[in-house]
Amino acid sequence: MKTSLLLILFFLTSLSQSQTVQAVDSLNIEICKALIQNKNLNDEIRINTITNSYIIPYMKKFKDSINQQKAFELIFFRLHKNCNEFVTLFPQSKADEGWAIQYEKPTENISKEQCHQLTKNSKYHYFENDGNKVEVTLSQNLWTEKFSDNTISKLHFKEKSNCEFELEFIESDNISRKNMSIKGDKYIYKIYDEDPDSYRVYLKNKETYYTFKLLKQ
Repeated sequence: MKTSLLLILFFLTSLSQSQTVQAVDSLNIEICKALIQNKNLNDEIRINTITNSYIIPYMKKFKDSINQQKAFELIFFRLHKNCNEFVTLFPQSKADEGWAIQYEKPTENISKEQCHQLTKNSKYHYFENDGNKVEVTLSQNLWTEKFSDNTISKLHFKEKSNCEFELEFIESDNISRKNMSIKGDKYIYKIYDEDPDSYRVYLKNKETYYTFKLLKQ
């Protein structure tokens, strides 16, 4: 009986989370459209417009400050995932190893044999835009990320053909990752070049390419 109740509770919680994400994603579509329409205005005006017209009205649906904060975090990080125009409002990493955005497909300069060596090592790291280091442990089909605040993300790893690999989100207690993704979300990464100390990787999002270095340890 207890097991059945727990399963029902888990189902209802998952359903509620899914509905919340769907509602935020629908809102974010409108936010992204507004950002594109106001592309010729300065960034401060664009941010104020989406804040006053979309974000604040949505947050007012929640009575307490805790749920308002959760709603804001979900909007913010889902925008980072789904709206390239929103991402461009923030400065790219100045470090060569950090994430960058480009609109042309990166030139591929690597063999399948080189790409396959990715799974021969178990320890990597990369840098986020704020310069913080993210440690990666690759063990069989599990990709685990440890962040500078000691939070963790877990994803299924699957090596694919043509120097691609797939990461499927499992869980995370990191504020950005747990808001960006829900369980089962899949991301396809492409290795396009290799340095002696790193792989160069990109993630395609619509017509935009997010590039970064996955450094060997």
